Amino acid sequence: MSKEAKLQEKKAKTSNSKIWDILCSVRLAVIIIIIMAVACILGTVILQQKSPEEYVGRYGAGLAKFYSAIQFTDIFHSYWFSFLLVLLCVNLGCCTIKRWRNTLLMIGFLVTHISIIMILIGCVVDLLTGVKGGVNVYEGRSVDYYLNRADYQKVPLGFQVFCDDFIIEKHPPKYKLITYVKDKDKQKAVPAKVGKRISVPGSNYAVTVKDFISDAEIQHEPINLSDKPDNPALYIQLAENDQVTAEGWLLAKDRNWYNDTRRNLKIDYVWADTDKEHEKLANAASKSTKPTLEIRIEGKNIVKSMPVVVGGKIQIEGAEYVIEIKEFVLDYSKRLVPLSEQEPNNPAVMVEISGPDGKDSRWSFAKYPDYQDKSHQIIYKDVKLSCTVPENFSDSKHRIRIVQNKSGKKTITYIKDEKVISTNEWELDKSYDIVDSELSIRIAKFFPSHSLKKMVVKRVGGHEGHNHGPGEHVGNPAVLIEMEGPRGKVAEWVFAHTPPHWYPDNNFAVLYEKSGMEVKDYKSILRVVENGQTMVTKTIEVNNPLKYKGFVFYQSSYDPEGERYTGLQVTKNPGIIVVYAGFILLCLGIVFIFYIKPFLRRKLNKGKKIEEYYSEEEMLAEHIE
Repeated sequence: MSKEAKLQEKKAKTSNSKIWDILCSVRLAVIIIIIMAVACILGTVILQQKSPEEYVGRYGAGLAKFYSAIQFTDIFHSYWFSFLLVLLCVNLGCCTIKRWRNTLLMIGFLVTHISIIMILIGCVVDLLTGVKGGVNVYEGRSVDYYLNRADYQKVPLGFQVFCDDFIIEKHPPKYKLITYVKDKDKQKAVPAKVGKRISVPGSNYAVTVKDFISDAEIQHEPINLSDKPDNPALYIQLAENDQVTAEGWLLAKDRNWYNDTRRNLKIDYVWADTDKEHEKLANAASKSTKPTLEIRIEGKNIVKSMPVVVGGKIQIEGAEYVIEIKEFVLDYSKRLVPLSEQEPNNPAVMVEISGPDGKDSRWSFAKYPDYQDKSHQIIYKDVKLSCTVPENFSDSKHRIRIVQNKSGKKTITYIKDEKVISTNEWELDKSYDIVDSELSIRIAKFFPSHSLKKMVVKRVGGHEGHNHGPGEHVGNPAVLIEMEGPRGKVAEWVFAHTPPHWYPDNNFAVLYEKSGMEVKDYKSILRVVENGQTMVTKTIEVNNPLKYKGFVFYQSSYDPEGERYTGLQVTKNPGIIVVYAGFILLCLGIVFIFYIKPFLRRKLNKGKKIEEYYSEEEMLAEHIE
């Protein structure tokens, strides 16, 4: 071998020796750990795994782009963080090899180092190949994917996950009274115990719970206050083939009409102050008030109004528009049903606007006048439409008008197709046939001064069709509160979840509300189906997940409003076994170092000097003096 070759070989050995020394260096481990610690701090300061829009809104476009480029938006899954973990594994491995001495007493040293390496390897595997996501599954439905946590993209599972049922368990409800003194701006929670008088500290007010109903409701009993016609009312019964099909009160000065769209019938109750007015109302076939459409042209101060009649047109003077009414419905969701069978739940009119840019068709909703403008593309944005439908509007063919006055006149008029067919005197508790139908009408009661007496009673039934989980249905509790103060005693029923009830001086209030946690547990009955076969069924809850083919499905959330779906967290941790094995080895290594190693040292080397069974290098490695 030439001198030059020997020199190159020597340089190579020196270079390899330097690399080896660096990899075995404790200093390198300290540097890696410091960098990882800083990265962990950054991971808590900088938002992780959010949408690009959120980063731009929070940090600005330039900084958001920089964070994304160096993977600061997902630090713990970044390649450089994984590289640090791998480098730390290599450093630990090299340190272990360099400091290893082939003696029994160094087994603990070897096991603990290997365990840490295994834990780091498992973490790297999870970071690079692990899965974290989530998905919502509605009751009775299934999903075959999950949404990636990083970008919310759908990732196929390879099988279906059904949610057969979703169950919420709730704690038995607890309620408390909250008292509030306005002039002192102080509130205090007091126990809602029946019969116990509680004085409010620092005030001259007191509260006593007189009664309690666990599931209460308010009932209104109609009563007559006097013989004066202050609020005339009739109790009407409508029968078909001698079977009562509808009944209720009509108030002459309030809700004085009843629409029966199925039978194409409207009933009105009218009070006349004079005989002349009574005569006019009893014999008049007045037409029903029609819905109207208001048209407003923005920027031109043009406002027009037209009755809603299908086929009706209007030329807007001062603007090049012709507006035609194409369709009218009382309930948009049932627009395919004949108008006579629709209830006035969501009235709407369809309009066609002709102008210089062609035709523009749109619906105008009585309750939501700007819905079409905001939700759909329209051609003529300056044209604003507003549909008004009278509350008592009816397009019924048959009409019954009941008229009464102070002097005692009482007539019942039958109107068909806007023509008076008959007018007769009526009497209480007597039935009258409606011409051309199998219907009859009976006026059962008359109250000159109608009013309602409020009563709080225990609810009976009323929950059919609802499936309640354990403790889920808690009713509608109410307490009878007696408030004492400067103006004496006042008793009033107070329902849970209602606004505060104030004492007459408006300085003291009581609120009845629920306290403590409500949801006890929520569970999902999941079923995994693959190739048309049910592979596994399990009821999952928090900390009791479903596992299948490496995937783990945790119960993480639910629909808080309708309770219609369950929220699942989906994970897959292929390195978790390595991590667990590493922790087990770490425990064994620590036990060996602190307990077994001292015991073996005493037994095997009893009576010997340290120098006789340890070399100088071993003593340095073991820090023995």
